[in-house]
Amino acid sequence: MRNLSDMLLMLLFLSVLLAGCSSQPEKPSAVSSSREPEIKLGTPVRVRNDSSVLMYPTEFHYLPGWHNDNHAEAFKSFRRSCDSWHKQPNHKPLNGIFELGTVGDWKRLCSVAVRNGQEKQFFEQWFQPYAIANNGSFNGLFTGYYLPELHGSYHRSARFNVPVYGIPQDLVKRGDQIGRIHNGQFLPYYNRTEIENGALQGQGAELLWVDSAVDAFFMEVQGSGRVIMENGHVQGVGFAGKNGRGYYAIGKTLVDRGIIAREDISMQTIRAWILQNPEEGRQLMRQNESVVFFRLTHAHPSEGPIGSMSTPLTARHSLAVDKNYLPLGIPLWLDAEHPTASNQRLRHLVMAQDTGGAIKGLLRGDLFWGQGEQAGEAAGLMKSTGRYFLLIPKHLTAG
Repeated sequence: MRNLSDMLLMLLFLSVLLAGCSSQPEKPSAVSSSREPEIKLGTPVRVRNDSSVLMYPTEFHYLPGWHNDNHAEAFKSFRRSCDSWHKQPNHKPLNGIFELGTVGDWKRLCSVAVRNGQEKQFFEQWFQPYAIANNGSFNGLFTGYYLPELHGSYHRSARFNVPVYGIPQDLVKRGDQIGRIHNGQFLPYYNRTEIENGALQGQGAELLWVDSAVDAFFMEVQGSGRVIMENGHVQGVGFAGKNGRGYYAIGKTLVDRGIIAREDISMQTIRAWILQNPEEGRQLMRQNESVVFFRLTHAHPSEGPIGSMSTPLTARHSLAVDKNYLPLGIPLWLDAEHPTASNQRLRHLVMAQDTGGAIKGLLRGDLFWGQGEQAGEAAGLMKSTGRYFLLIPKHLTAG
């Protein structure tokens, strides 16, 4: 599970909501743009579990950019969904608002033999694409996240003095509530300021130490990371839990104060302001009382972090979604604005393999970009209007 884009959630959601209120619903018979041919759609199917959602069948050759994607990488990502399904019982139904059968129905496709170079044909042969509209609109908000790289040590030193915490010993869960017991009373767990002031001292919760409080904060936002240790070893850290406090998007404060323009807000501009204003930046980060706790993980250089399906994520082919609407594992064709190239579209076959605290709603997604500086640049700037096409196995749509 990851937390990425949480920093921009409130601001971005309001921006899309306001934009949506001033526009007319798209023509339901087609999805089109001024620069591309119309996508022909069939008769819509109403979703039984949500009357505001319609599914429009279409064909793969209408999907913009379909023939140009790296289908081999997408198929590897699909196989990782299969790895997770193989550990689940066949009779388990897929969650969400769509009727997508059981895990056993999807395992049938996992058993199909696919030769190298035939990955594109596999999806075309076994799936039917559907454009998804919610309340008359095909468009939603898509952001990005990545795997940050930090520098650290297993021992505290003058350089490495910022702790990365595992789940503390005194953290208690009661149903959906997270807190601690004090004098027999169940109390909210410590907030960010209390933890920074030493509330966890003596619990041995420190997993390791890094050299930047700002980097540690943004790793919490991403929900995972990799730490290059003093001896060159690369240590993975993954999401383990939270302190139960409400999340606050600190970018909103900078916009409300007129420090950063709404259209310029991004992970990069927020980070730059914090570094230029260290004391004010420290207080700004403390406004977000939510704290993420981590666990040590294996860091394989060719694999992404472990997502909510308990399987590695694939750069540009894994998407975090709201599992109340979409089940984990399924393929989607993503078509969104490119965050760094205004003359291009971002078009990839992605698998819904992760979740995030900021990812709420049907037409909402968070694209995993990979690791390193370039991935961070794209992820931090991504706040794109986009749409997706749901790929459903043909044997579930027959009849």
